[in-house]
Amino acid sequence: MHICIPVTENLVDNLGGCYVLYSVYLEGFIFFKARYRDLHSWDEQIRGIFRNRIPTFPPKFYLAMTKNMAEERRILLKQYLRDVCSDPTVSSSEVFIAGVSKFQMETAGMPSRDVNLKVYLPDGRIIELQSKTSDTAERVLEVITFFLSFKVLTPHPECVLLLQTSLNKMNVSRELVEYFSLFITRRDTNGTFLVVKRVVPFEIPFVTVWNINNELYQIEIRKWYMTPSNDAMLMGCPAAVDLLYTQAVQEFGMNWSRPTEEQKTTLRKLIRTSHHVKILEYLQTIEHYGYQRMDPSVSDYLNANTMVSMFVGNNELCCTFKLPDNRTETMNLHISKIAGWDALLHQPDKDCDQQEFKLGFMKENVLTWVTIWTNQGFLLSTWLKKISSEQPVTPAKENLEIEDNGTSEKPRKIKIVDVTTK
Repeated sequence: MHICIPVTENLVDNLGGCYVLYSVYLEGFIFFKARYRDLHSWDEQIRGIFRNRIPTFPPKFYLAMTKNMAEERRILLKQYLRDVCSDPTVSSSEVFIAGVSKFQMETAGMPSRDVNLKVYLPDGRIIELQSKTSDTAERVLEVITFFLSFKVLTPHPECVLLLQTSLNKMNVSRELVEYFSLFITRRDTNGTFLVVKRVVPFEIPFVTVWNINNELYQIEIRKWYMTPSNDAMLMGCPAAVDLLYTQAVQEFGMNWSRPTEEQKTTLRKLIRTSHHVKILEYLQTIEHYGYQRMDPSVSDYLNANTMVSMFVGNNELCCTFKLPDNRTETMNLHISKIAGWDALLHQPDKDCDQQEFKLGFMKENVLTWVTIWTNQGFLLSTWLKKISSEQPVTPAKENLEIEDNGTSEKPRKIKIVDVTTK
C-alpha cells in the first residue's frame, strides 16, 4: 500500500506550544493530517487489541527535535503507517477504522451527517445512496452491490437502515464485493475518461472526492481483478454480469481492446442482441480485453521526453514508446520479467503531473530502468500488485518507495530490492 508523508508543517497550538502536523498521502492523494500525539494515542488503542502484531511506534523525544531527528521521525511514521495499513487483519478492525475515519473527517473539517452519495456505473448510470459522510468504501460497496443484485438504483432510506442490520446474513453482495471495488474516475467535458485511483476499503470515498474538489471527479464501481478469465466465476450472478458488461462496452467504445475488423463487426451484432453472457464470452477472444489503459505519458526511455502509451492486464504490462525519429517500439513485459517498480510523489500541492513511476525490466538480458512521469503512477503500481497477487506463486518485486520533499528536479537512482516470496 502506497503511504507517504511528503509534507510536514511546523505549527503553534493555542497554548503556544510548537508541534508538527504530518500530511499523510494514500495512493498519491491526501488521506489525512495528524499530530504525533494523536497518532500515538491511536497506536495505543490498536496495540491494546493486537499487541505484538503492531510494529514499533516511533519514540517520543523529550527535548526539542533537531532537523535530523524530525526527518527520522517522519520516515519512521511513514513506515509505521504503511505496515499497519497493509495488515488486513488490523486494517479491517473497528478500532483501526474508527481512528483513520476520525483523522479523515477532522482533516476535511466535516461532521458525520446524512448525504446523498452518487456512485456511477461505467455506462453513466448513477446509484443514489442515502449514506453518511463518514461511511467507508467497504461499507458503501456492500450496500451498492446488495441493491444492484435486486436492480435497485435509488434505494429507499428505510431499506438502507434495514440493510444495516441484515447485510452480514446475506451472501448476495459478498459475492460481488470480492470482485469489484470503488474507484475515483474523471470524465472531462470532451468525453475523455480516466481512472485516477482505487479507493481502499477503509478509506472514506465521500471525503476523498471532497478533498479533490473538482466536479469532473466521481466515485465509480468497477471490477477489481486483472485476469480476464475470472469473468467465468461471475456468470451465474446477474448483477455481476451487468457490471462486467457495462464496463466491457465502455472500454470497447474507448478502444481499450484490440479487436480485428471482423471481431468488431461480430461484437457490434452481439451488442444489439443484449445477450450479455454471450458478449462477455466472445470478448475473451479479443486481444487486450480487460486491460486497463493508462494516459499517454512522458518517459526517459532511450531519450528524454519519449512518449509512452501503456496497457496493463492479464499478467503483463504493454508499453509502446514513440521515439524521436517517429519510430515506435513496443514491449510486452510479462510480470515475471519485471525486475521491480517504484512510485514517487512530487510536489503534491501543485496541479500538474505529481507522480513519477520507475520501471525495471530485463531487455536482452540487461537490467533496464525507465522513469515515467505520469499522474497515474500509484494506480499503475496498484494494478501490477493486483496482477502479482493473482499469480499461483507470487514474485513480489516491488521496490520500497522513495520519499521526496517536493523539491527534487531530477529523478533519483534507486537500488534493486528483491523481496521475492518463496
